[in-house]
Amino acid sequence: MTDRSSPPVLPSAPVDLVAVAIGDCQVILAWTECGAGGLGFRIERADCHSPCKEFVEIGKVGRYVTAFRDGSVDPRTTYHYRVHAWNASGDSSPSNVVEVTTPKAETELPADKG
Repeated sequence: MTDRSSPPVLPSAPVDLVAVAIGDCQVILAWTECGAGGLGFRIERADCHSPCKEFVEIGKVGRYVTAFRDGSVDPRTTYHYRVHAWNASGDSSPSNVVEVTTPKAETELPADKG
């Protein structure tokens, strides 16, 4: 007897990923969900110092959530991000990759001697 079940269907990849540095210690990501079938999204990051831009998962959000705040970034550092949709069959192909550089850390102003 042969198995005639349909092959697993992976979700569609997210599109239009954008990243914005908010100050020196966080990056906001937003993307567009492309099609149904996903149970959520996996967010991945690589920094400019990782070999071959090795991406690692830094977070996961549920279905219909299309934004993520990365509060684990360092000042004056370049990061690359991508997002995968996922379901019980596995991960989609990755979204577009975006690059963002966090600004130099703000320094305290000297106290007024007046």
